[in-house]
Amino acid sequence: RRSAGKEQIWRKFACVGCGCGCPFTLSVNMWTEHKASSGRPFWYNRSTGISTWNRPESDLEASLNSVDMSSCLGDPLVAKLLRAILQDCGWDAIPTVRARRANDALCADGRGGAFCCASSRIYLCTESAWVGCREIAYELSHALNVCRGTVRCAPGGMELDGRDCGYFSPPDLACSEYKAAFWTHRCAGRTNSGLRECLEWHSRWAVSTCFPEDDNLEAHVRWARHSCTPKGRDRDLTKAQR
Repeated sequence: RRSAGKEQIWRKFACVGCGCGCPFTLSVNMWTEHKASSGRPFWYNRSTGISTWNRPESDLEASLNSVDMSSCLGDPLVAKLLRAILQDCGWDAIPTVRARRANDALCADGRGGAFCCASSRIYLCTESAWVGCREIAYELSHALNVCRGTVRCAPGGMELDGRDCGYFSPPDLACSEYKAAFWTHRCAGRTNSGLRECLEWHSRWAVSTCFPEDDNLEAHVRWARHSCTPKGRDRDLTKAQR
């Protein structure tokens, strides 16, 4: 039997599923263009309710070829990871989603996005054509690991939008990447040693990119393999239903 609090959370999740208004901000572009009766274009911000005749160039979303993230609510991986976060951690653990330009430091080295654990925000490199629901699911995996306490979010990361992003230590990063790669099927089709090697590759790439001078890279990867391989219900968390 669900508690009253859990029932409220499940109702909110149902709200997300049907696309009605709720605080889970998956739509990256908050500004939309319209035309007045005179034919003059104006812009409306769905978040603040503000309208302006001038194109809001200072707002990042207005000038990006943004992905409509509301469509990701029907993606099986996104839906299952959202459900896991809600079940285990509650509504407040759901991160918001924002966009970054291709020349942003977060989008360097072929990244599709990042999860700021301290501010609970997902940043997507939406100018990259390949970035979409798959990257949302990957970053939601990190959010799930943080809210469960599987990995620790350390304060003192880079500042984004006036807030501390936080960061993962090398061992925590290796662990979270290992689980994220598994849950989002980055190594689909591989079994046994091939699966392990692929998951290790994702952990190794992330740690070596974020901490290039770390001398214990392989130790972090080995620790992730031994301690962070999904087991039990976690192993089937995003498994396709037959």
